[in-house]
Amino acid sequence: MSVLYLVRHGQASFGSLNYDLLSERGHQQSRALGHQLRALNISPSRVLTGNMVRQQQTMQEIIGSAQWDLPITTDTGWDEFSAANLIAAYPQQDPEAQTDSRAFQRILEKASARWASGNHDDDYAETFTAFTSRVRTALINALTGLGSGQSAVVVSSSGAIAWTAAQLISGGFDQWLALNRVTVNSGVSKIVAGSSGTTLVSFNDHGHLPGNWVTYR
Repeated sequence: MSVLYLVRHGQASFGSLNYDLLSERGHQQSRALGHQLRALNISPSRVLTGNMVRQQQTMQEIIGSAQWDLPITTDTGWDEFSAANLIAAYPQQDPEAQTDSRAFQRILEKASARWASGNHDDDYAETFTAFTSRVRTALINALTGLGSGQSAVVVSSSGAIAWTAAQLISGGFDQWLALNRVTVNSGVSKIVAGSSGTTLVSFNDHGHLPGNWVTYR
């Protein structure tokens, strides 16, 4: 049996000019996870991230704190969908969504439903079907070649992680949306793979975080 630890990146810089950077809290969350993984004697055979800066910064902090000597492999299949594209294509805009995380979440969920419907595919750089397909392929690639007793750590984003979890419980859009909503920055989902298939063992574990460090955006 092999194990995949699927990690959401630390808190990004919501409301700033460049969202795709960890905030100071994001760096702290990532280091805290690295310390916990070291304390648990987790020693992966490989580590992977998507191509996003916040994902790679998170992995760098984890590696440093866990004291792993491993190169980082990049797989763009773990990249997040473009929330900016979804919101820009949505016909009803809310200016507060640029600075208010709750307003942002409300419009994002409405825009996501429009995206997933498949009725407006020409409005998007990546369709919902293409997104879910690449995430499914990324999971297969991450597990391929892992032997029994070996593990890998992947840093990705909430949408990709939520879809991975949803498909492993035979869920669809509604399950994806619900899981995406509650995925915690630096939270860990554990997946095991073996002769009986690939199974989601736990989702969104964030016990390494003090209560006031828990963030969702």
